[in-house]
Formats: sequence, structure tokens, C-alpha cells
Amino acid sequence: MWRNQADVGPSVRCESGEVHVWRIDLDSPAISLGTMKASLSHKERERADSFRSKQAHDRWVASRAALRHILSTYTGSKPLSLDFRTGPYGKPFLSSPAINILFNLSHTGGLALLAISSESFLGVDAESVHQIDGLEEISRHFFAPSETGEIMALAPQNRLSAFFACWTRKEAFVKALGKGLRVRLDQFRVTVRPEEPPRLVSCDWPEPLRWSLTDLSESNVAATLAIRTATPNIRRFDFLMTYD
Repeated sequence: MWRNQADVGPSVRCESGEVHVWRIDLDSPAISLGTMKASLSHKERERADSFRSKQAHDRWVASRAALRHILSTYTGSKPLSLDFRTGPYGKPFLSSPAINILFNLSHTGGLALLAISSESFLGVDAESVHQIDGLEEISRHFFAPSETGEIMALAPQNRLSAFFACWTRKEAFVKALGKGLRVRLDQFRVTVRPEEPPRLVSCDWPEPLRWSLTDLSESNVAATLAIRTATPNIRRFDFLMTYD
């Protein structure tokens, strides 16, 4: 169940063992794009203005501003004062204020998901489910052979959802590792069959299998949270676009 942001007050603390997942409606009628855009840095506003589509512009502004507003409730800082940097493989992190917060943001269509932890590496991936031409060929190109075999062994009507389940589980895990393209999707295996819970099955390198995969999917969207802990305590929140 998603808890409304109003239920948690102006500040939030991520306790040890907890993972917070924020659901953000990028097309919310309550959004004030002017207010939200004002909380972005100069570079972020330039990036937003580079989108040719108004919808893409508005959704990017909403997702980035929501990231700043949500993290501000954990840091006690103004949204605009937050300073972000990227690691050697492109994963963003909060450099100022100096507070121990690990986060990862994913957005697709009108939905964004933000995962936050104070102690564990994590990644989240969301993808809009849509028909794909050449699903088998794409699977063979990106996935491990056993995963492709399991997907294609399913009834035709179940293959698409299995494909996106596999894709988001892999992408969430790669994002959690924070090593970018150095990790190929066929170098590790995840569960894909609908009767199996999300799980990291094996890796082609020494990697403790204490990772946890959690399905966050909803109608027409496949989504997965990956976190390096066996039994995460997940709390879910709905972000409200607020006025300063």
C-alpha cells in the first residue's frame, strides 16, 4: 500500500534496514511546473529546455524536481541547495549536504519511482509495457540463453510480460551495482517465469547472492527494485506536488 506524503510530515528518516520507495505521478493535475522548475539548477533547466516535446519537458521537470523535493525532506535542506555529482560510471549521488543517502530514480511515461536507503546499494527500473517486434531476437541478444529459453517456452500471451519482468530485474540490478555498461545483461541470471518470485539466480563473477529483487509493477508498467540485502523492510510513499 502506498502511503500519502502528508502522513509522514515535513521530514522523513530512513531507518536501518529500511528502503523507501516513492511513487511520483508526473502528470498530476496538482503540479505547478513553474514552482517545480524553480527548484532546479541552471544546468537542469537547460536540460529541460532541450526537449522538443512539451510532454517530455514537463515530465522531466516533474521527475527531477520531485527528486529534489523528496531528498530535501531527508536532509533538512532546501531543494535548490542540493548538489548532485556522478560517479565514474555515471550513477548520480548527493554530494552536498554530506549525508548518507543512497538513491536511484527511474521514470517511464507518466510514472517515476524513487528508491532511497541509508546503507544499502540499490537500483530501480521501470518500463512501459508495449508490443515488441523481434522479441526472441532481442532476448537472445541481451539475456542469458537460459532466460531466453524460459521466456520462449511460455505461452505466447505470457512472453511479453516475462520479457519486461526480466528486463527490469536486470536493469535494476545493474543500476544498483553502479558499474554502467561494464556489466552485460547476459552475465547474470534472474527468474522470469510468472510463478517464480523475483530473484537473482547466479552471476558470472563472485557476487554474494544476498540481493533482494522486489516487483513494483502496476498496470502497463513493469518495475523492479534491487537492493543488496536479503530481507529489506520496504516502505512506500506517494509524492504530492506541493507549493513552496
